[in-house]
Amino acid sequence: MSVNRDGLLSDPSGHSHTILLVEDEKGVRDLIRSMLLQRGYSVLFAGDSEAALKIASMHRDAIDLLIADVVMPGVNGPELARRLRARRPNLRVLFISGFVREPAVQSTTLPDVGFLEKPFPPEALVGKVQEILHKGSA
Repeated sequence: MSVNRDGLLSDPSGHSHTILLVEDEKGVRDLIRSMLLQRGYSVLFAGDSEAALKIASMHRDAIDLLIADVVMPGVNGPELARRLRARRPNLRVLFISGFVREPAVQSTTLPDVGFLEKPFPPEALVGKVQEILHKGSA
């Protein structure tokens, strides 16, 4: 992984990392999506887990990272990650949540996942994404 002349993160083959962002609050989703796009990531996005599963099944290329809210209506973030990893075992995961005392947050037992508590500054998100992606490519 390297930083190109525009300051965008890419792997040595020049491929931009693809992130699947799943957040049920549109304003938060749009803000995170914008932050990631500005850093040069390809971003697939959904407002709920069902839409995310459909997007992932239609997207034939790699998805390098799932960023998912833990607490969402219907299927929560940890269950979404389990389902996606069943099809994409190398998928890296970053959970985000403003409800750290919520049972779904407390019971997140998936291996190799990152976590950020909302709200977070843009640099915390970008730093965590880079850490997870770098760890996965090392």
